[in-house]
Amino acid sequence: MLNGLGISEQEEAVYVELLRRRQATAGDAAKVLDMPIPVATAALARLVALGLATQDHSGMHVVVPPDIGLGTLIAQRQAALQQVQGALADLAEVYRTGAAATAGEVEVLTTPEQVTTWLNIMERGAKREVLNLFRLPYVLDVDPDDSTNAQVSYRYVYERAALDHPRTPAGIGKFLKRGFGVRIAPELPGKMIIVDREAVLLPTLPDQTSVHPGFLLVRGQALVHMLVALFERVWQAATPLQLTAAGITEGVPAWDDVDVTLMTYLLSGMPDKMVASRLGTSERTVQRRIRRLMKLAGTHSRMQLAWYAAQSGMIPM
Repeated sequence: MLNGLGISEQEEAVYVELLRRRQATAGDAAKVLDMPIPVATAALARLVALGLATQDHSGMHVVVPPDIGLGTLIAQRQAALQQVQGALADLAEVYRTGAAATAGEVEVLTTPEQVTTWLNIMERGAKREVLNLFRLPYVLDVDPDDSTNAQVSYRYVYERAALDHPRTPAGIGKFLKRGFGVRIAPELPGKMIIVDREAVLLPTLPDQTSVHPGFLLVRGQALVHMLVALFERVWQAATPLQLTAAGITEGVPAWDDVDVTLMTYLLSGMPDKMVASRLGTSERTVQRRIRRLMKLAGTHSRMQLAWYAAQSGMIPM
């Protein structure tokens, strides 16, 4: 109970006994707790050092009221933690600019322990968003039961071939029940995990079957921005998955190849009529597609839609 304050189990046992008796000698505590007198003596000395008890010249130990003793100790620990927290930004800057920061802020993780540690740090430390591309063969496990932060948005895209893996459907079902956004794409450019648009974990080789030869941890702003744009483009073109009474079903793709081509033409300044001619369709169909894309993107004008398409990486600039 008190180990968070640096108090051992034996010291806590002596402290609780001292609270019951209000005062005791090392011999008293040792007899009641059935422990060697030197152990009880050391425990009482530790309690005195922490300000939880006092000792008089006769060897009698008197407990300090817990609201005073423990309250003071907790306040001291909180002050120490605040000091550490205040130094966190400085320490992070030292790490970022120090020898551990590799060129381009890309770090190679070569051992299973390194990969597991960073994966846990990234996922449990996520504050806003986790983006994931799933592609066979699986190397890293993403457990739905570990993804419980209600403040974080989760968006996952699976390559269609991954559905052939025996554990994929059950995993997708759990993700959908938890409110995750899950989509499926015919093919994926690779696999990666993006956390808060600040860090990306991806394998060194596109189809490696184990942790070896390693994973890349990317934290450079320019590289992360490009990888996020890649994810957004894949996400927009992927087909949403839904959980119904009949099981997992596919919705309607958000953006398809025609939409991307249409937006490319519009960004080049082509009028609707010319775009329709290039696509081999009618001007009305072009306008209907544009309205649908505006609704999907949550925009209210063509200019906003064009900005969204460019920023999300849907349209190469």
